[in-house]
Amino acid sequence: MTKQEILIHQQDYLFWLESLKAMPEETATKPFLEGKWSPKEILMHMAEWDRYTREERLPLMKEGGELEDIPFEPFNESAAAEGRKLIFVEVIRHAKEERQKIKDQLQAIEEVDWTKEFKIGDYPMTILQYFADFVWHDNHHKEQIESVRHTSV
Repeated sequence: MTKQEILIHQQDYLFWLESLKAMPEETATKPFLEGKWSPKEILMHMAEWDRYTREERLPLMKEGGELEDIPFEPFNESAAAEGRKLIFVEVIRHAKEERQKIKDQLQAIEEVDWTKEFKIGDYPMTILQYFADFVWHDNHHKEQIESVRHTSV
């Protein structure tokens, strides 16, 4: 992927978030599979990763930077729990705000800096690789949310 493709994905994601406003609260709280998260919990998980990436990771994504490899499960469960406390339109608003901030920060990063290597734990990474993984993560969760949206129609 290129910087431009990643930025296009960010904008498409924002449009998709807007489309979720039509989803009823009842649908948004329905797990996509038994024992799994609901769209509301999934979306909050995604929004919190955006926030964490923006606040804690992006500033260190520089050549030679060393980022902490955090324990995913407690982070993810905490985000899902926060999502359960809010109504769906509030989760959508939070998700849109966080993604817009990520998009704005990414836009400001010089093209040459997208391929400079840093580490997350012991794993070498570049901004381009990190956000290509982000795109995969977004699409994975979008499919889950869409599966709930389409079964409730």
